[in-house]
Amino acid sequence: SLKIEWMEAYSFAHELEACMYAGGDKREDGSLKPWQDYTPQEWLDESVFSVKQDVKLLDKYILEKGSDCTREALNKHGVDYREIDYLLPHVSSNFFVDRFYNTLLERNIDIPKDKWFMNLSRVGNVGAASIYLMVEELMNSGKLKQGEKILLIVPESGRFTYALAYLTVC
Repeated sequence: SLKIEWMEAYSFAHELEACMYAGGDKREDGSLKPWQDYTPQEWLDESVFSVKQDVKLLDKYILEKGSDCTREALNKHGVDYREIDYLLPHVSSNFFVDRFYNTLLERNIDIPKDKWFMNLSRVGNVGAASIYLMVEELMNSGKLKQGEKILLIVPESGRFTYALAYLTVC
């Protein structure tokens, strides 16, 4: 079993415009034009109700903000990154893995990649279920030893929210 030592959540919705949205479209200034401002034909022609993501905004902030709040959470709880036996970071694509590692390094969080436990290449990005599938797979891998520490890092890119959990293997 696992003991939850602490959990932290950080939101940057008050600092950054929406990155993922539906039922509207993004204007030049970053604000959202709501579906009510479109005609029914425009709903279809412009795919107004499709889920969209501003990948430029995502690329600019997702790693920086995630690394910042990781540093803040570790500091707040007095955790030295060297105490972490397994890092389970949810990333949507392998495109982000090396870049996330490097942004953590820039914040003096040097968790070697051999401590990263990921199943993206086997399972794919299954959104909110991803972290649960990683934990389940690690729990059933036979690798865990009592007393080991696990850090979970989960981003939500719609409004740049991050959740972190620090666990102890019982």
